[in-house]
This record gives sequence, C-alpha cells and structure tokens, in this order.
Amino acid sequence: MKLFTIAAGLEKLGPDFVFRTTVESESGPDAQGRVQNLYLVGRGDPSFCDDALPPPQNPGEAKNHPCPTLQNLAEQLKARGVLEVSGPLVADDSYFIWEPYIHGWAAEDLLWGYGAKVSALAFNANALQLRIRPALKLGEPAQVWLDPLADYYQLNNSLETSGAGSERRWFVERELDSMRLDVWGQIPLDAGETAERVAIAHPAQLVGDLFRQALEDAGIAVKGGVQVRHVTRLEAAKAGITPPQLPSRVLLAEHDSQPLRAIVKVTNKESRNFYAEMLLRTLAREVKQRGGVEDGLEVLSEFARQIGAEQGETVFADGSGLSRDDLVAPDTLVKLLIHMANGPAFDAFLDTLPVAGVDGTLAGRFKGTSLERRIHAKTGTLEQVNALSGYMDLPSGRRLVFSIIGNSHPLKEQEAVATLDRIALAVYDWYARRKR
Repeated sequence: MKLFTIAAGLEKLGPDFVFRTTVESESGPDAQGRVQNLYLVGRGDPSFCDDALPPPQNPGEAKNHPCPTLQNLAEQLKARGVLEVSGPLVADDSYFIWEPYIHGWAAEDLLWGYGAKVSALAFNANALQLRIRPALKLGEPAQVWLDPLADYYQLNNSLETSGAGSERRWFVERELDSMRLDVWGQIPLDAGETAERVAIAHPAQLVGDLFRQALEDAGIAVKGGVQVRHVTRLEAAKAGITPPQLPSRVLLAEHDSQPLRAIVKVTNKESRNFYAEMLLRTLAREVKQRGGVEDGLEVLSEFARQIGAEQGETVFADGSGLSRDDLVAPDTLVKLLIHMANGPAFDAFLDTLPVAGVDGTLAGRFKGTSLERRIHAKTGTLEQVNALSGYMDLPSGRRLVFSIIGNSHPLKEQEAVATLDRIALAVYDWYARRKR
C-alpha cells in the first residue's frame, strides 16, 4: 500500500516538496513586544520533532528541550521582538480534517506506534519509546521508562524480574485516550534492554505544551495557556470546505522539512505507517484542496486508473496498509512499478526501497544468497499476510518487476517470509539458467 501512496506523492507533489510549519499571529508585536494570540500551524510534516529524520540545518543545542525545532521557532520569535503572548497559544491542527484513525484498523493497533493517531501537528511520529530492562536482582520490579518524555503517561509498573533463562512474557495496556499505561508480566534476569513504540494519546496538545516550554525558555511569556484547534468532519461540512481555509495572519516564524524524497525514503525503508498516513492527507489537501481521508483515497484511486489499473483491481482504505480493508491485485502492483520505472521520479522512488541484505526491512533477508543487493523491494506484513514487491536485477543485466503476495495463509511469520524468499530465489535461478 505504501508503494501507491509514495508513488502518488512523488508524482503529484514532486520529490522536492517540503512540509511547512509556521508560527503566526493576527498582527506583529507591539512596542512592548506583545502579541494577542499565537498560532503554531501544522501542515502535516511527518518528520516534525522526529530524531529519525532531523531538520536539514541543525537548529542548535536543545538546552534540555525534547524538540530543538520548536526551540528554533521560539528563537525566531524572539528575534522578531516577541516578548509576551497576551492570549492563548493555539496548536492549530486544522490543516487536516480531524480523523485520527481509519476504518479497518484493529483496536489493539491503536496502542502502538504503528497505529498512532494522525495529526497535522506531530511529535516524534506521535509515539514514544517504552524502554524495559530487568532489575539487578531476582524478584525486583523491572526498570520501565518512556523516552524522550519520561512523565507523559502515568506508568503503572508491575513487571517483575524472573529467573535467568525463564520465559519473557510481558504486557502493555492503555485505554483509548487514557493517560495511564499499565505494564506487567515477567522479564528474565539475563534479558537485555528492549523497547517498543507506544502511541501518544493527544499529540497536538503535547506539541502545544512543548512549544510553550520552548517559548518560556526563550524568555517569552504565554499568559493565556495552550489551546488545540481541530476541525471535525461536521464543522468542515458546515463551512462548505473540507477543511476551511486557514485565515490570513502575520507570519512570525517558520520551519521547512527535508524534501519529500528524504521523507518517503524513511517511509519505505522502515515501513513507517504514520509517515504514509500523513502523506495521504497531504495529497488530499494539496491536490483536492481538502484534507480528509476520503479525499486522499480519491487521489490514490485516480492515480491507479492513470497507471492502467482496471475496475476491481484496487480497494484503498488508508495510506499505510494497516487497514484490513485494503485490497490490491499483484498485477496492479506490477503496473505501478513499471509506470514508476518509466517516469521522471524513478530515481527517487527506487531510492526508497529496501535493498536485499543491506538495509531497511530487507536488511536481514537474502544475505549470502544470489539475491543479496539484487532486489530493491517493499515488504508487507500483517497477521497471516506477507508480501514482497519491487525490482530484481537479473544476471543478464536486465531488471525484472515482480509482486509476490500471500493472503490468509496459516504460516507463522518467519515461515511465511522464508517461503516468499524461496519463490524470489527460484525466479532468479530460472533466469540465471536461461542465461547459461
């Protein structure tokens, strides 16, 4: 699914497209350095405050702030003469319609980083690292903490340190929108540190709170607290535009992301659902001048027809492939891959794909085989579903397009992946024999 979203993004927006985050007010600062209201306006930058893809220019030392980019925006405001915000600081998330989840996502997905809420203002891909380490003594509580915001959730730690060599068995639970995270079970004394990404409950509010901290660190007082502005589907429908156009304000500070080519490279190499979902909604806003999920899916459906997909070959439900409602025929993925290979964005597109035995989700696959470094392809993984689609460099020097998808199979994931790899190796060997 990410192949479609990224291909459409590169063609419709261009590899050099950047995501822009701004700080605005109704007017510039007065003689005393005051502005009435301050707006931090997100426009769907998936890499905002994310260590995986830092800004193109180092914004300076963080000074103990978890997001140097927000600190840089605060310093820009100070340079403009802003000393006080008399009214509220508004975390403006209205560039997208407020649709944080997708139909077809499983309830258990929403706890984890791969099922994080989608918001036009984001922090660290809207997830935190939950780090777990056994205690030094048997029976003592394990060490459990959140990174980089240790106090974001109320951590209820009931995870015990069990005997060396025992079974590692631990659980994490959080009710939807709750600020309490329960961790329990057992972790062996000889286990190493482990980490899982857990979703942030209220991302736009968190970004607003962190920006207020950055402003105060820069010597700018915020008198009116932090507010969040979402636009629901109902509000957008009443306004007659999806979503309403952002009002005209005075620009006080701004931040541009790295170009899209860099962002989609992270998306495909690491198979980042959140990045793909942000791109889907950005396509909706930039192509359709609307910011809803359905608008983004309309862009993808039109793109599928453009590459030659027939009716019934695709059913798009989201941008990442996490929804069980997504359906794409392997033949259609082949059409997509051929289309991109013949288009102007091919170099950027190829650069996003994991390389067999080298990096991304293929780093540990095909090592020491005839296909090491000869496959550039996207993996796909859901429970009982595994896929591999991309390009194979043949012994003849030609490049083969392929798509292998296993649906509703009874295999465990390791066995399913091994089966896909054996099929790919068999295809390569067949071409190698023909060459001889």
